Amino acid sequence: MLEIGINTNCECGDTFSETCRNIKKAGFDNVMVAFKAGNAEENVKEALSQGLKIPYVHLTTRFADNMWAKGTSNFDYIESVKREIQLCSKYNIPIAVLHGTTGNAAQKALPPSTEALDSMKKILDYAEECKVKIALENLDKPNFENFTFLLDNLKSEYFGLCYDAGHHHLYFPEFDILGKYGDRLLAVHLHDNLMDWEFGWDYSRDLHQLPFDGKIDFEKVCEKLGKAGYNNVVMLELHKVAIKESKYNITVEAYLGEAKKRAIILAEKIEKYRKKAY
Repeated sequence: MLEIGINTNCECGDTFSETCRNIKKAGFDNVMVAFKAGNAEENVKEALSQGLKIPYVHLTTRFADNMWAKGTSNFDYIESVKREIQLCSKYNIPIAVLHGTTGNAAQKALPPSTEALDSMKKILDYAEECKVKIALENLDKPNFENFTFLLDNLKSEYFGLCYDAGHHHLYFPEFDILGKYGDRLLAVHLHDNLMDWEFGWDYSRDLHQLPFDGKIDFEKVCEKLGKAGYNNVVMLELHKVAIKESKYNITVEAYLGEAKKRAIILAEKIEKYRKKAY
């Protein structure tokens, strides 16, 4: 069966170290370390020291809109991404998830441009040098053209898709992301929401609930993933308390135990459809 994992910023501990202990105790062997400015390497080392595997990380999302800017802010952003890629290489982490924009549906990035392609090429050239693949995550609807622009115009074995099921079904369910880019699938973020975003609503509708607690049809999601041949870690990307509307008033132990059960269900479903497809 496919292995399962969970994000380290799931709010399941008072410290990063405690969160990793709780995740490991719950029976997860894989984590997606969410990079934060200033402590990314410390967190990677801590997760590994606790016997957790890191199949991919989530690069820092702050200032991601500078991908589309010109001048100093763009240069500084590209250099910061390259430093994080180098960190992945140092610890043999094969995949890094990248936001093409900040991911706030109330904030519009600059439009696609050839300058942005040049910026992304610099990132990809360095990623290839470091042997780290970049997985571009689908985000909000207002900036969706930025996401497709990069994938449509840049082809590389080191550049693919991080499919976020929650974002897909909240912001743009009518676009068949896996149908178009499934052959470039590198990583997944699986979580649920109420599919109730409307233009003007900000990212607070992006609930990151446990799968099966919202309105997403995960049978169809798993079918798409299986038929696309997904064979990496089935990664949950959850938030226990950060978003008021989806707060779970249960213990961390109970929450992670439930998360594991649901991740296993998803993995079994994906495997079922993989076997049918191959």
